[in-house]
Amino acid sequence: MKIALVILAAPNSGLCHFRAQGFAKALEHSSVALQRVFFYGEGVRAAASENTECIAAWAKIAADQSCDLVLCSTSAENHGVLPPPVPFTIMGLGALMEAGHDCDRVVSFG
Repeated sequence: MKIALVILAAPNSGLCHFRAQGFAKALEHSSVALQRVFFYGEGVRAAASENTECIAAWAKIAADQSCDLVLCSTSAENHGVLPPPVPFTIMGLGALMEAGHDCDRVVSFG
C-alpha cells in the first residue's frame, strides 16, 4: 500500500507537523510506503529558512523512507519559500493529483 500526505498548516500553528511526522515515522515500521509529502498553502512554511528543526525532521523522513517532499509552487511563491532547501522540490498541484492517482490513500494534516 502507498500513502501520500498533504500538509496544510504552518509549523508554528499547532501540532499539525508533529502529528504528520509521527504518522510518517510509524509508516516506516509497517508494510505501507510513504510516497510523497505535499505541502500546500501555509504548509509550505515548513521549508522556510527560519524553521530549521522542521526542515531537518522532514529531511530525515524523506531520507529514511525515500519519499518526495514537494512544495506547491504557487504557495511557495506566495510565502517566500524560494528557492527551497534540499531535499524539498517545487511542483504544481499536478503533483498532488498524481499522488492521489498513484497512491492508495491520501491523508491530510491541517
